Amino acid sequence: MWRIVEMELWDQEFIDLEGPGYIKIDKTDGGNFRFGAVQGDLDCRIETYANSQRIEFSWEGNNDTEAASGRGWAVLDDGALLGKLFFHHGDESSFRAIQLSRPNHTSNTGARKSRARRLA
Repeated sequence: MWRIVEMELWDQEFIDLEGPGYIKIDKTDGGNFRFGAVQGDLDCRIETYANSQRIEFSWEGNNDTEAASGRGWAVLDDGALLGKLFFHHGDESSFRAIQLSRPNHTSNTGARKSRARRLA
């Protein structure tokens, strides 16, 4: 799990409005996030971008009481998770998150899942 510590459009007080802001990417190409009054479920894919790899995702959930959806991406950079979150036909914001816990790497079930675990 990754703790969101910075966003381009919103301050930390808003990010942590309903509890600590976070993004979680699991090893089955899914995950979820929450910041402010926004929460969403992720559908993730590992993609090649600029001679490296990044997680690209679509999401759907809620913004306060309204249905919301969008897309985004994330990369590892010097121990932090950096990315950008887009609302469908709406705002977009970069984010930076720090890892709260290390995943347990007890088995190797393939390169795709192994790369996804590094971001989990």
